[in-house]
This record gives sequence, C-alpha cells and structure tokens, in this order.
Amino acid sequence: MSGMAERGMFMVSGGVRIPIETGVSAEFLDRAADDFGVLDRLALSHRAIIGRMGDARLDLCLSGENFDDKSLAAMIERLERHPQGAPVRIRWFLGGWLTEVFPDPGAASMRLRQIASEALAIPKTRLRLAALDPATPCPRTGNLYELWRRHAGHLSSEFIADAGKAGVLDRMFALEHDDAKGWIVRFMGDGIGIFAAQQNDMVGRPLASTAVDHDYTNWVESHHATVLESGESRYDHVDAILSTTARMPTRVRYRRRLLPFTSQQGKLIVVGYSALTGDIAVPL
Repeated sequence: MSGMAERGMFMVSGGVRIPIETGVSAEFLDRAADDFGVLDRLALSHRAIIGRMGDARLDLCLSGENFDDKSLAAMIERLERHPQGAPVRIRWFLGGWLTEVFPDPGAASMRLRQIASEALAIPKTRLRLAALDPATPCPRTGNLYELWRRHAGHLSSEFIADAGKAGVLDRMFALEHDDAKGWIVRFMGDGIGIFAAQQNDMVGRPLASTAVDHDYTNWVESHHATVLESGESRYDHVDAILSTTARMPTRVRYRRRLLPFTSQQGKLIVVGYSALTGDIAVPL
C-alpha cells in the first residue's frame, strides 16, 4: 500500500485527513467486543473516520448509520487510488460494531460505497440465521464435519489430536446438557472472541451463567437442543447483534457447525465450530 498515505493513526473529518499524534496502537480494531471511549464517540457522534496505516494493513473505524458524506467520499477516493494494495480491516457500526477484513482496498471501497448509498439498513430482527443442508461443502467449517464422520461421532483423544492437526480447536466448543443446570461448557476455544476474556473460567459452568446477552444464549441453546434431540448435525449461517460488557452492541456474522458426539464416558455432547465471515447466506 505504498504511496497511499504515511504510516500511523489519522482521522478523516469533513473530508479532510488529519494525522493523530499518539503512541497508542489501534487496539480498538483488535478487540471488537470492547468499548473504546473517545474513538467510538468520534465515529458515532462526530461522524469521523478513524484509521491507522500499518506496514501490512489499513485499519478503519466508522459509522454506517450516521456518517459524513464528504469524509466517506474522501476515504473511497483514497482506497480506489490503490485498488491492489494491502488488506483493509473495517470496524463499522450498523446496529452493532461489525469487523470485516477485505483482501485489498478495491474490495473495501465497495463496502464503503454500499454504506454511502444507504443501501444497507439495521436488521429488523437482531438474531437471524439461514439453516443449510449439513452436507453443503464449506471450506471454513468442513474440516470438523469430516472429522465427525471419520471418528463416527466419538469424542476421543484421537479426535482431539486430529482436530488440533486440522487447526479447528481455536474456534471449537463442546457443551453437555444437564437437566438441572442446563448447557454446561466442556470446552471453549480461545479464538471465540465474545468469550475470550473469560474463556479460562468457563469450563464446567452453565453457558447461561457466562452470558451477558441471555436472549442470544437462549437462542443458540435452542439450536444445540435440536442436535441433541435429533442426533443429526446442523450447518447454519448466523447474523447476530449482541449485548456485551461494552456500551454499544457487537455484531457478528459467522458460519457454524453443530454436531452430536458421544464422550468416552458415554455422555452425549454437542460439539460446534464457528468461523467469522461476511460471506454468508444472510444479507447485511
């Protein structure tokens, strides 16, 4: 992305790019479920675009609801000047803070053009999904599905070893149903960002006791129940706007597999895997 702009943090306000002198990194783009105070207020209340140009990526933070036409047009123009540059990560607000990664500035400018055209609207329902055929090929979640078939649904040490080799443990989770306590967390991968801060304390606890957004938790638990009751796997594309410990909601879009397993102790376990991606069958 050489030549696009100098390195460091900046703000675009009223169509003008203003360098920001700070030693603070753009951590607001690394922890999507957090509350980032003044940076969020600049984007939401003052309609500014906050960004950072790094060596390998451009990061942007902006509102998709209350934006300044001049600032958005200026950012689109800068992106389209270098359409084949480095990846662009955009944290933007539409019902909740959503983080997307684009392969190059040209792809990122298309999202900004969608925002500028006001073609995107806040979803009328904050918890949405598209249920797909579990046999549908999916490069993001297919590894777990194939491992489930290969190990005939047995949650063994061999399965765990193969899951580690396949690179799925970081976003894998396992839940066991207890008639008295509800869904008990048996495993939660540290790559699942919504629970990252408390991941080490979750195992052995009811999922509901770890949640901030109980409507979301009840919703996903109902999906786990269908797998337990039917003995069949499910594959869903999910778009959810969640309440977290942050002041403003977080929005997540992901592909998810849920699969019935039997543990070495003979207990029924629902094992799942989620992959964050904007490429899902639920429209923005």
